[in-house]
Amino acid sequence: MRLLTKHASAEDRSIEQWFLVAIGDDDKATDAVAKSGAAGAVVEIVRHIPAATLARWGMTEGEVRLVLPGEPTAG
Repeated sequence: MRLLTKHASAEDRSIEQWFLVAIGDDDKATDAVAKSGAAGAVVEIVRHIPAATLARWGMTEGEVRLVLPGEPTAG
């Protein structure tokens, strides 16, 4: 499981979105987030989150979920 951030562009890092991604491969996780919106977006992996946390949050393999403001992202 990964926590990723997506910025509108390399120049404008003030506009960002955060995603929880239940994909075990870094490249596939990054691709999944990149496909979720703005062309030319910069996607970065911020943290790896244990699989046990994935199960506790009810996420399934392959799921990509936008993190809402104030939502916990720690195990």
